[in-house]
Amino acid sequence: MSFSLLPATPADMPILTSIYLEAFQNELARVAFPRSSPHIREWWTSMNIDDMKNQPSGRFLKIVEGDVIVAYAKWNVPIIQGGETIVGGDDPDNLPTWPQDADVQLCNEFFGRLASERQRIMGKRPHYYLEFIATLPEHQGKGAAGRMIRWGLEQADRDCLEAYVEASPVSVPVYEHYGWKVVGAFTPKNLSHVESFMLRPAKQRD
Repeated sequence: MSFSLLPATPADMPILTSIYLEAFQNELARVAFPRSSPHIREWWTSMNIDDMKNQPSGRFLKIVEGDVIVAYAKWNVPIIQGGETIVGGDDPDNLPTWPQDADVQLCNEFFGRLASERQRIMGKRPHYYLEFIATLPEHQGKGAAGRMIRWGLEQADRDCLEAYVEASPVSVPVYEHYGWKVVGAFTPKNLSHVESFMLRPAKQRD
């Protein structure tokens, strides 16, 4: 059965939260956001609905097989707002209020570092930012993620802009396949997890 790529809707968010929690089971995810907590699940759903409604640069995508959502992603695209280019994503000086049962110290360290590194690397340059992408484990390796990655990169190439993503060790080779290169990395305290910062050069204009 073939995949369909569609815009996600607020009604999809509880399912997308389940996909996120199923897909991310590495050391960092297990410590930061315990999957068994209903507070974590409620928070992710609420936060993504809020982002969808109030963050104009965010583009939520879903991959559907038949009538089942098997993957989703959030791209942030550059928009002009008040004469300034806005890309979206976390602000290192205004991080979310983390939910009950989350490891607040780890979340502040990890997501704060992600936001500050993107700010340092990209500056104010307009770019496309793949904030997250998740596929149900049983559907991984079948092309769902690739469809969503290409969706954003085709637009970045059309606009001749850079693309940025953060990657866990298992994801680095996937993003390298699409032209990203590692430009930095860090390991949170007391963990072995290494998060890489990756940049894909802008396509040159003809």
